[in-house]
Amino acid sequence: MYMNFFAYGFIALYSLAASLVSVHRYWQYEVFYYDFGIFDQAIWNVARFKPPIIDHFVIPGKIIFADHFSPSMFLLTPIYWITSRPESLLIAQAIAVGLSALVLFALGKHVLKQGFAALAVTVSYLLFVGTQNALIADIHEVTFMMLPLMLTLYAVVTKRITLFWVSFLITLGFKESAGLLGLGIAILIFLTNREWRKTAFIVGLMSIAWGILTTQVIIPYFYGRRYFYTPTFDPNPLKVIWTLVDDPIKRKTLLLTFTSFGFLPLFYPAAWPLILQDIAARFMDKDFTLRWGLSLHYSAQMAVILAFSSVMALKKYKKIISIILIILAVYLHQFKLHGPLGLAYNPAFYAHTKNFKFLDDLIARVPKGATVMTMNNIAPHMIHTHRVFLLRAVYDDFMPDYFVLDLRDGQNFNNFFGADIEAVKLTLPRDTRYEVAYQTENQFIYRRKTN
Repeated sequence: MYMNFFAYGFIALYSLAASLVSVHRYWQYEVFYYDFGIFDQAIWNVARFKPPIIDHFVIPGKIIFADHFSPSMFLLTPIYWITSRPESLLIAQAIAVGLSALVLFALGKHVLKQGFAALAVTVSYLLFVGTQNALIADIHEVTFMMLPLMLTLYAVVTKRITLFWVSFLITLGFKESAGLLGLGIAILIFLTNREWRKTAFIVGLMSIAWGILTTQVIIPYFYGRRYFYTPTFDPNPLKVIWTLVDDPIKRKTLLLTFTSFGFLPLFYPAAWPLILQDIAARFMDKDFTLRWGLSLHYSAQMAVILAFSSVMALKKYKKIISIILIILAVYLHQFKLHGPLGLAYNPAFYAHTKNFKFLDDLIARVPKGATVMTMNNIAPHMIHTHRVFLLRAVYDDFMPDYFVLDLRDGQNFNNFFGADIEAVKLTLPRDTRYEVAYQTENQFIYRRKTN
């Protein structure tokens, strides 16, 4: 019983820490329109019974399904019937991951018949830097997907067919690429559960159909052209295998990821297809190198898969390996990789929030309801009160009522994402259609002239 107390307490404190760090990063203007604002704007619009139209550099003014097909994200819509605070989505994300850890702990107890071993895997899962980075990197569909995916795998092991279908269908609905994940789940079921082999066949067919339908029909329909994220890779099998390890970043990511789980997933072959599909989806496309590392949200799905695999592999030598897992998790989090949720117990982090009141005051000077073009880090704070566009050097097609700019030196380069800021600095002051409505040394509000 006391092991349950430790597990639930740890998960609760972790969820609280993730919420605090995420919310304070929002208040410190370290949360961006790409990708927080995109999902926030879509969910906010649907909560107001409006189409989920977003601003986007590739698909401006289109419904969000032109970018990714993630209808399950709209399960979050009721949040904005209760509150208008954007921070609520960040808290919901932290809670979703915390709940996935509760499911993992329950799975561990079911399989291992031992609370300590189940706790060890749960600690590894939550302290894995890929999980932590997913929680503090804005919000993403795959991070919310960690809960239904964990429930799906739990249902496979415990043979709860209704829970399986509900959680599996919700998992598919979080992203078009979940079709690959579904194929891995189908293979897992086929290899581990004779009674569910018909289910495995259906799951496999549904997953293939989902991938084709979403990427070849639905998204191109909303986008108006070919699926933007179609991967490019060499079809040669040997080159495909080499592509998985052909870069130092990939090799480092694989080493640190498997080390975080004590290499246990390698001893559960039934999950290898699940692991390989995730690695292949991230590493084979040479056009998206940002996916290769442990930053952002790109390890969220893998964290669930490896945690599940670790539970299934951890049937022998449970006690000694469990101790090693906890030592590895704490060492990697606290000393080697410096997990970002360590900010939760750093007083200087909270004190830093007060330094951004000047941006709150800057935003408050813009009339509510106006159209605004602003920076990637300011936009999320104006979505619910203004019509927001991301900053562009060429803006004639938008002609917003206001520009809101913070031009301090030394800012996070993501603040100016998508904008040629030097061109903006040169063009806007010379544009006779706009006048300065407010300025300090580094902050500016430009207002469109009415005459």
